[in-house]
Amino acid sequence: MTVKKENAINNIHEDVEKMSELILGQLRQLDELLCSGDLEIGDEKKRVFRETEREIDEYEIKISDEFINIVSLHKPVASELRFVIACYRLSINLERIGDMSLKILRILSEIKHQPNINEFIDEISSMLGMTANMVEKSILSFLNNDMDYAIWTLKNDDVIDEINNKMIKKIIKKSRGKFSDSQTLSNFINIKIIVSNIERIADQSTNIAEASIYYLKGEDVRHSDISKIESGTDEVQPGKNE
Repeated sequence: MTVKKENAINNIHEDVEKMSELILGQLRQLDELLCSGDLEIGDEKKRVFRETEREIDEYEIKISDEFINIVSLHKPVASELRFVIACYRLSINLERIGDMSLKILRILSEIKHQPNINEFIDEISSMLGMTANMVEKSILSFLNNDMDYAIWTLKNDDVIDEINNKMIKKIIKKSRGKFSDSQTLSNFINIKIIVSNIERIADQSTNIAEASIYYLKGEDVRHSDISKIESGTDEVQPGKNE
């Protein structure tokens, strides 16, 4: 591997890691907010959250440019190509998680004083905590070449889907007979949006896990049965295996 190619691959790896840290920080803030039960979100906290989201967007653009440059200028071998493709896929899914996190924050700030949120706050907090753990494990599966974390993430997506379905049913049940109260109905709709966005964040974590498996095993496991990809694999390093 040439020095320029090695530096380029190291740079994209570092940028994915930095972008990941920003995303995990956003999720931790949301988790702490829900766990505290105090949804009073100050202007300064919202400003910092938005600025971090802009930084996340900038990393997605930067990683996309780095991906194109590595492919076009440095002629990566098979494992290197899988690595930079996985980095690119991670950046897309991380940016989407950032968008959804910001949307959740905005809605929470709008309904913080409404009584309906209190009926769901513990379940939403639990669901978000599990989802944030999935995101972290999926990222670590890539950064640490850990197949176990990737498979764990894929398996837990079904758990989040089940929780999401139960929450939606509960929201529908609680909202029955309240269609004449526009504010209450609006609150239930916003709660559903929060739950749906948490479920979509979990989906993004599975995409990251699949990108990690693609890098580690050289197999595209999207839309595949999890039982077919649970066999072990040797760890690989960028540029060390073809």
